[in-house]
Amino acid sequence: MSIPEMKAEWKRIVSDNGILLYEGYTFNNKPYGKGTTYFSNGNRYQEGQFGIKGLLSGKEYYPNGNLRFEGEFRLNRAYGPNAPISGAFYDEEGRLVFQGKFQLRYGGVGYPMVVMPEQYGPVPQAGRPKELKYLMWEDIS
Repeated sequence: MSIPEMKAEWKRIVSDNGILLYEGYTFNNKPYGKGTTYFSNGNRYQEGQFGIKGLLSGKEYYPNGNLRFEGEFRLNRAYGPNAPISGAFYDEEGRLVFQGKFQLRYGGVGYPMVVMPEQYGPVPQAGRPKELKYLMWEDIS
C-alpha cells in the first residue's frame, strides 16, 4: 500500500491546558512532514520527518534535553508506534552507546520492542506528549 500525496500545512498543536505538543507540518491536524514534538517540560521530544504512526527519520531526546537517538525508524504496519531501525543511540548523559542496525522483536499484536541495543528501553518514552495523536492509516483512506 502506498501513501497518497497529501497537502500538509504548518501548525502549532497545543494541549487543552496550553502546553505546546507539536509545531511543524500537519495533515488532518496530526504531525505529517517536518516538525518537532515536545515534552510537557518544554524540551524537544522528537524532531524530523513525521508520517504515519510518528517519526520516520530524525532525532529523539530525553526529557533532560540530551539526544537519545538519531537515525531512521521503521514504519510499523501493526499495533504500536514506529521503532528505530538504524542510527546512533546515546545514554542520558550524552555518551554514544550504540551505532548501527537495531534488532526489533514484535509482541503478539505487532507492538515493537528493541532487542539490540538492550539498554534502549521502551520505544515510546515515559513523559512523551500522550495527548498528541499521530497520523494513522484511516486518516489517509
